Amino acid sequence: MTESSEPTPWWGTVSIEEYTGGEWHIGPSTLWVYRASRDWRVVHRPSTDSGTADPMAQRSDVTVPLPDDAMAAVLDAEEETLTTRRYSVRRTRGSVALRPALADRPVVARPEHSLSVLPDEAVTLYLSTPLWIRIELVESDRRLAEVPSLQMSDTWFGASTRDGTLCYATRTAGRLHLDRLPRRLHRALTPLKVRNTTAEPLALERVQLPAPHLSLYVTPDDALWTEAVTMTHRQTEAGATVQIKEGPPADVDEAERMQTPREPSKQGLITSTFSAFGALFGP
Repeated sequence: MTESSEPTPWWGTVSIEEYTGGEWHIGPSTLWVYRASRDWRVVHRPSTDSGTADPMAQRSDVTVPLPDDAMAAVLDAEEETLTTRRYSVRRTRGSVALRPALADRPVVARPEHSLSVLPDEAVTLYLSTPLWIRIELVESDRRLAEVPSLQMSDTWFGASTRDGTLCYATRTAGRLHLDRLPRRLHRALTPLKVRNTTAEPLALERVQLPAPHLSLYVTPDDALWTEAVTMTHRQTEAGATVQIKEGPPADVDEAERMQTPREPSKQGLITSTFSAFGALFGP
């Protein structure tokens, strides 16, 4: 399948015959799944933020079954960029499912262009963050693997080297207008409302999204969203209050929840301070 401006979803259930495989192009990464009689193999060619592949690539296509010569070339390859995992079972069965999931750590998103929120103002940014790919056995409801569609770099986010948390770092366009958002099926959209109730401008040079506390929703046109997040910065507080609004965002008319949060938060409310997590906003 050739790349188009309207890619088709890569997720869903497929049937793979014994000694055959399939190939998935998901954003900048490529994934192969191969079925033998007593083991499954998952081969992944990731892409990184600093790699040659475009992290914003719109690829989303599936080839099942993959021709024998193409699958053999992948299994026999000795590329350093390929990661192969084998999973042994008593007997393989034919159906596997690929499902999207959000990151397993908070994501520090750095907008392409810095933005400041003036005192007593609020702005909504639409941020996109890379998804993880879950490969699951349908009949036994067991997970084979979970790999990122984009290998983000690690970053420490906190007030000091001892006071903070390990996160992922990525770039994002940080759009202000929903109608200017491109359709990328390997990334999830989050409406982020930032309220500045202080007397000084608030620089949005990078923000920390609580990805493990968010659900994933899909719309009828196959767009992937999270709940809306509100960050409020007050003069009397040393940081920001982060509130997750329950349910799909108001920007979509219809949406179905695909994944629950990895780490449910109590009453959808998280309070972060500069001393605990570092600046939620700023360099």
